[in-house]
Amino acid sequence: MLKHGWKALAVATALVAVGCAHAPPPQELLNARAAYQEVSTSPQGRVRPRDVAEARDALLEAEREYDRSEDSPRTRSLSYVALRKAEIAEARGTADLAARRQAEAQAALRQAQALQWQRSQAELDAARQQLAQAERERLTALRQQQQARQLALTQQQEAERLRLAAQQQAQAQQQEAERLRRDAQRRQLEAERLRSLAQQQRSETQRLSGEATRRQEEEQRRLRAEAESQRLAQESHELLQRTAELEAEQEARRQAERELERERQARLEAEQRATEALTRLESTTRDVKVREEPRGLVLTLSGQVLFASNAVDLLPAARERLTEVATALKASDSALVIEGHTDSLGSDAMNEALSYERAERVREFLVSQGVSRDRIEVRGLGEYRPIANNSTPEGRANNRRVEIIVSRGDEAVGGSGVQAPSPAEEGDTRPAR
Repeated sequence: MLKHGWKALAVATALVAVGCAHAPPPQELLNARAAYQEVSTSPQGRVRPRDVAEARDALLEAEREYDRSEDSPRTRSLSYVALRKAEIAEARGTADLAARRQAEAQAALRQAQALQWQRSQAELDAARQQLAQAERERLTALRQQQQARQLALTQQQEAERLRLAAQQQAQAQQQEAERLRRDAQRRQLEAERLRSLAQQQRSETQRLSGEATRRQEEEQRRLRAEAESQRLAQESHELLQRTAELEAEQEARRQAERELERERQARLEAEQRATEALTRLESTTRDVKVREEPRGLVLTLSGQVLFASNAVDLLPAARERLTEVATALKASDSALVIEGHTDSLGSDAMNEALSYERAERVREFLVSQGVSRDRIEVRGLGEYRPIANNSTPEGRANNRRVEIIVSRGDEAVGGSGVQAPSPAEEGDTRPAR
């Protein structure tokens, strides 16, 4: 029982961990998982199987709440309940084991009392020897402490000597830096005087050469004016060419935008036709339900119409319904997700495998009717997303269903799911729907 319970819990935990839109689990849920895993494999858990089963059920309820609402207060509350039930199972198992061991210990005590007196005398002698050895060690430690204090005092005196030496060296360096700063100021004043003399010489030279260079500059300005006139004419011609090219590029861009708008409008019209066809299909049969959700248009097919009990092959009536669905879905190229669901009877692993296989059969039929396989994603969610209460036959019948979600435009369809393991891999042969 514990082995199958832990496998079911592991599948539920893996389902939560690979969800495509989940935040990291809350700490309370992680603690509850760890506590259940520890008690389910411990000796305490083996002596209290009923308490371990209650802890497993509480943890599964917390996992389902986390799958529905992630890090909600109810998720943390259910996780806390699961943690406490695991701790209670361990505590009760510990008490049972302790009682058993106490009985065994009382029997062993009576036997041990016969040997105790003999051992007591030997232990007393050993204790006296240990006491003498401890006294010797205490004296040794006292001498070592005195030596350590003396060494610390010596090191402190050496550190003070080094600090004073460093302080004297810093003062000497500061005096040397002040002397170098005064030398630099003197050199700067001398450099300023030399620059002033050089400036006077450059002024005189410029005045003498100004007259000679003025005529040369006038000739150069005339030549530059002629070259600038030719350059402006060339740039004007190139500007006209670039303007024509830009106008052509803008016209091509507007044409591309018009084409994209036509494609978008055609896609919207195709989606509208598909929605209208599915809505008409809902009005003609009570076995198909269509509703709008944030994740897209959801088409719900009753599992009783599609499959026989405990089977994955499509019934003849199901093929007729799915043929009409395929005709409606071919009106658009939107992404599709097929989700299989079961009620809560049977094991979790078998339900997930059965729901996945049924969703896969629906996909294969739609593909055979001309729906592109690349558009379709398949998920088996087992019992983890009920729409009714599993405690009544009517509720379980509503939960046994297949849903086809048609996404809007390029948006991804929401929800989470994984391919369930086969019954042979899980090792569970209990019946599922």
